[in-house]
Amino acid sequence: MPEGDALKDTITKYDLPGEMTGTGEIRSGFVHLHVVMGVEGDRAIAGHLHEASIGTHFARAYVIPAG
Repeated sequence: MPEGDALKDTITKYDLPGEMTGTGEIRSGFVHLHVVMGVEGDRAIAGHLHEASIGTHFARAYVIPAG
């Protein structure tokens, strides 16, 4: 997100493989995810996930009802 406006997103596309972990919630029918991607060169990229492609591995998503 831009430094001066926490309500906006800066959309950045990375075309590289990475390992991902994240957490989030479903609000008003929309998924809101915060993720960290570990990428080549011992680097991490973090932020809101808007889109991802799964090629050679798998993804697991767990939904836990809030009560």
